[in-house]
Amino acid sequence: MKNMFLALLIVCGLAPLAQADINDNMGNADTSYVRPGPRPPGRPDPYPGPGPVRPDPRPEPRPNPGYPPYPPPPNYVYEHVTCTSYNYRYNECYFNDYRLVEIRIWAQHSYDACIWGRTAGVYGNRLWVDRGCSATFEIVRYY
Repeated sequence: MKNMFLALLIVCGLAPLAQADINDNMGNADTSYVRPGPRPPGRPDPYPGPGPVRPDPRPEPRPNPGYPPYPPPPNYVYEHVTCTSYNYRYNECYFNDYRLVEIRIWAQHSYDACIWGRTAGVYGNRLWVDRGCSATFEIVRYY
């Protein structure tokens, strides 16, 4: 036990000397890391500054002709129909398909998924839901 304590004491005592030897080599030019300094003459700058300003290659914008280039948007009317699948069964809801533009799921009210084409859809003038889907559908008409 005494020998082990003595060996530990010697190792701990010599550790600062070993560290001092490493620190002494830091000042030596052969073993130290390279520090940035002045650039020798004739060597190009690795980070050049901004160069000359070039002219913009994009063409000049054309002036506004004074009228809208597109026709005004059509007048759309939005209606909402709620359809529910009771007890996970198939159900149909009727609507007027006059001047119909689009039908989409506007809001889902059930925990079961309402997937267009699988658990909800449309054919003719009927919305259909199945497998517990409950949703409000938005019907877009042109007037």
